[in-house]
Amino acid sequence: MKNIADHLFDILENSVKAGANKVLVKFSFNKKKFFCQIIDSGPGIESADVIDPFVTSRQTRRVGLGLPLLKKTADDTQGYLKINRLNKKGGTNLEFLINMSHIDAKPFGDLTRVFIDALIAWPQMNLKLMTQNNSTFNTIIDSEKIKEDLGEEALYSSQIQNYIYKTIKKELITKGIDDHFSIEGKK
Repeated sequence: MKNIADHLFDILENSVKAGANKVLVKFSFNKKKFFCQIIDSGPGIESADVIDPFVTSRQTRRVGLGLPLLKKTADDTQGYLKINRLNKKGGTNLEFLINMSHIDAKPFGDLTRVFIDALIAWPQMNLKLMTQNNSTFNTIIDSEKIKEDLGEEALYSSQIQNYIYKTIKKELITKGIDDHFSIEGKK
């Protein structure tokens, strides 16, 4: 995976393939540290070995590299990856931290495009995106609310997609995140 956006898309895809219909993505970027938490409503993680590339729930192939590669990306920057089941009923909580000032940090990539592509590719998934401002998280996009207010087809409208794209991109820039490493301090 070339950038953080690739990792995020992989995680979102894993959530959908596992049967999650709700995914919450929270992130913050402060002092060159990118923190991301993804909580889904899927069946939950069954095994503590999910970061082992030879332990996978896939039926088509017996190797899963997404989470091991994300762990390496985080570890290489003195960050971390944590994964656990939310409760007995299911759900997964995945958190990672990447030190973007570390020489081994990967660029962000087009995070905005990841969220737009996820909304279009998996309309059955309700995606909520939140960013941290001081000690609170604020909602940027909530696809469930968009569908309730504008109808199920709204996410296929190019006008709505452009609006969502601009909204997310503006928030990322406000946080100091661009497609490369960061624009922190250049506000």
